Amino acid sequence: MNSRIIRRLFSQVVGLAFLIVTPAYAQNIVQIDTSSFTAIRIDPSNAMGGNVSDIFSGLEYIPLETTPKSTLGKVNQLGILNGHFVVLDYDKNAIFIFEDNGKFRARINGKKGIGIQRFYINRWTNQIVFSNDNFQSMNYCDLDGKVVRTDRNMDLSGIPIIYLNTSFTSKDQLIGYDQYRDLDTLSIYYKPYSRSLLRFGHPIHSIGMPYTAAESKIDVLSTAVSPLKPTADDTVFLFTKPYDYLVYSITPSSIALAYKFIFPQSFSLPDDFLVNRIYEQKRIAFVQKNKSLIFSLNNFYKLGHNLLFRASAYTSSMEDNLIYNLASGSLIAYKRILPDEMSFFLPICDKVTSNFENIGIAYSDGTYIYTSLSSLSLFNGKEEAKDKKVAYPETLKRYFNKSTSTSNPVILRLKLKEEL
Repeated sequence: MNSRIIRRLFSQVVGLAFLIVTPAYAQNIVQIDTSSFTAIRIDPSNAMGGNVSDIFSGLEYIPLETTPKSTLGKVNQLGILNGHFVVLDYDKNAIFIFEDNGKFRARINGKKGIGIQRFYINRWTNQIVFSNDNFQSMNYCDLDGKVVRTDRNMDLSGIPIIYLNTSFTSKDQLIGYDQYRDLDTLSIYYKPYSRSLLRFGHPIHSIGMPYTAAESKIDVLSTAVSPLKPTADDTVFLFTKPYDYLVYSITPSSIALAYKFIFPQSFSLPDDFLVNRIYEQKRIAFVQKNKSLIFSLNNFYKLGHNLLFRASAYTSSMEDNLIYNLASGSLIAYKRILPDEMSFFLPICDKVTSNFENIGIAYSDGTYIYTSLSSLSLFNGKEEAKDKKVAYPETLKRYFNKSTSTSNPVILRLKLKEEL
């Protein structure tokens, strides 16, 4: 027996031994409860529009203060921490912190040549967490932008602990999502949780939605927003799998099927899309070719009886960002909502830049939803409504008097009506 075969056999034995003696997460699989869920049959092409006052009970435009230090281009990520807006701008490679009224408070700069890809909110420690070195370490900052501490972010085999789609569920515990990965079981980077979509704990103690070696080859067309979104309860999340129309409720110890969406065949992926070998390594190409098919449900939020989500197809449409009311069955397309007196005839959707197409609804705290609009979009809206007698609130009066179309974006806070 040659030495190469001996080494391979030895690696397999060691790998098997590792699976046997490794901590409980290797075998602790959180099972999916499918005993109770709501089936929702909708046709996005039939989604309604309406006026702002038909859909919302209140709104507020909050201009972000423009100073030499706080000037930013786009709101690529928005979070809220202890009454402050936290904004990431990829182009500026910086995180900006604004007070609830839009006043600038602090700026956190990324290292040159290494972009800040995402930040994380830890409400239990009142900190903003981000990486400045491609997830090798994590910085923990206060609301003044001061780094309180920096922790190593790699486990012993070089795998990031906090990664792109991760959320805190307590002071020091996490829930994370990672897409299908075709990783060799003999690789030094392979861990017992490698083939699972969900990972629980820090260190990882449980996994959810494990997948087979065959499923690890599923090529995924990613979106700009995470499929794992928090609800009003910081320990409950809504989650959607790639190429799937099921929505799950996730807690640190449970997975339950919450909603099953059924779309018309003209919008739906083939029933065997995830299992038929004719699609192997061709799924992205298939979606790109069949541009109207919904390949992902993401950016899911729940406010009372209302579900907000994006039904992502390869090409955007007027009906991709949807609001569904569980009580009435009403389906509303966000982009079809028209400005009226409540919004001072200003837009609620930024159609001037590509930001809303990429991000959509940027955040929800369980009571309000938030998005951002460029100043160019607002000044265009003001010009379009110049023949109307609009009574602007003092905040917008000051904004239009002192700002220009190149000033900082404006945060829009909206409160949905419960009955739609």
